[in-house]
Amino acid sequence: MNTTELLSTLEAFDPELYGALQQAVERQRYELSLLPTANAVSPFMAFLKGSILGNEYTDHHAAEEEQWLERLAIDRAKKLFGAQQAIVRVSNLQAASRVVFYALAEQGNTVLSFNGRKQEHTAGEWLSFQFESFAIDDKTQLIDLDALAAQAEQCRPRLLIFSPVNYPRQMDYERLADIAHSVGAKLWVDMGQNAGLVAGKAMRSPVPYADVVTFAANDSLRGPQSAVILCRTSEIADKINRAIVNTGHVDIKGNNLVALALAFNEAATERYQGYCQQVLKNATALQAGIWSAGVETLCGATESHLVMARLEDGQNAQEMAKLFWRAGLLVKPDILPTQHSTREFKALRLSSLCPTTRGFKEEEMKHIGHLLANFILAGNDVQGDVKKEIAKLIMDKPVFSPDWLPEVNPSAARTTRGAINTPHAAEASLKHRFMEQLLHLGGR
Repeated sequence: MNTTELLSTLEAFDPELYGALQQAVERQRYELSLLPTANAVSPFMAFLKGSILGNEYTDHHAAEEEQWLERLAIDRAKKLFGAQQAIVRVSNLQAASRVVFYALAEQGNTVLSFNGRKQEHTAGEWLSFQFESFAIDDKTQLIDLDALAAQAEQCRPRLLIFSPVNYPRQMDYERLADIAHSVGAKLWVDMGQNAGLVAGKAMRSPVPYADVVTFAANDSLRGPQSAVILCRTSEIADKINRAIVNTGHVDIKGNNLVALALAFNEAATERYQGYCQQVLKNATALQAGIWSAGVETLCGATESHLVMARLEDGQNAQEMAKLFWRAGLLVKPDILPTQHSTREFKALRLSSLCPTTRGFKEEEMKHIGHLLANFILAGNDVQGDVKKEIAKLIMDKPVFSPDWLPEVNPSAARTTRGAINTPHAAEASLKHRFMEQLLHLGGR
C-alpha cells in the first residue's frame, strides 16, 4: 500500500486521527518555531521511524548476534563525539537523568547545579538530594568560574552539573572539570540543544573532560525521541548500565535504534557541519535584528544557537509567549536566575535550530529578530502586521530543507546492490528482498 492509499484508508477508518495528522501538518508548515527543543527530522529519519523495524526490539537478554543495531548506534556515537563509552538504551532525557543520579549519587548527597537544573528529574523518595545552585553574575551576566570554585569548595558536592539550556555562551570545560575533581565531585554535562553543534564541530566539546555527558537526540541532532549517555570511563559506564537494567530500561525498539544510528551518520557529514555553521550565523543575525529594534539580549553576544531576548520587569513571559503564538511565532518563556538571590531576568528563549532546518538564512533571521523585538515593545498593536510578515516568510519554506540532505555517491549505492554477484549471493538476495519489503511497508 503506497502513502496515498494508506492516507485515504486512514481518513475513512479513523477520521479523528486523520484530522489530528492534518492539524500537525498545518502547524509545522505554517507556524515558525523558535523553540530550542523543536526541530524537524530528515526524510530518511521519518521513513525509518515508520518502517517495519518498529516490529522489532532489542533487550539486554538478547543473543549477541541480535544486538547489531544497538552496537552500530553505540559505535557511531563514540566515533562522532570521541567518547570512550556510549549508552543508547534510554528513551528520553528524563529517564537518562534519573539513571545517572541512581548510578552516581546516594540519597542526601549535595548536588551543585547550574540554575538548579536536573532537580526536576529527581521526584521520588529514592532520588532525594540537597541541591545547591550556581548562576550567572547579575552584572556581567556571565558565569564566574572563580566564584563557582569557591562555592564548590564550600559545599563539597557529589555531582557538579552544567546544563546550558539557557546560557548562550561557550564554556571552559577543562576548568569546569578541574573545579569538580578538586572537591571529589563527578562532572556531569547535559549538552542540551548544543549536542548537534558539538557533533558538527561548531562548539567546544565537554566529552574529553566530563565524567558523564547526556543529551536528547531529537532537537539539534534532528534524531528520534531518544537520549544518549556518554561516559569517560568503563567503570562509570558499568555503573550506569547496571542502573539502566535495575530501573527497567531493558529494551529498545528497532526503528528507534536505526533512526538514532542514522542521526549519528548524518551528523558526521560535511552537509551537517554546514548546517551547524548556518545555525550559528542565523543566531547572530537573529540577535542583531533584536538589537536593531532596541531590545536587549542577555549574556552578551551569542556563541550558540540560542538568543535570550530580555523582557522588561513588568512584562509576563508566559503571556508574551501566548501573544507570539497568536502571531504565528513559537517562543519559550524563561526566567534566568543570578548569583544575587533577589535578582532574576525575565526572557524569551529563542533558537535558530528549526528555522535553519527549514532553510532560513541571515537576512531573513535578522528580519525575524526585528519583528520579534517590535512585538515585545508594542504587543497587540503590531500583532496583525507581524502575523502577515511571518506568513510571507514561511510561505515557500519546507519543513526540512533539501539543502541539508546528505550527499550520496551513486556509484557506492550501485556497488552495494552489485554485492548480489558475490559467493554469498543467496544471502545477499535475501537481504535485498528484505529491503524491498522494508521500503514497501515503511511507506514512500
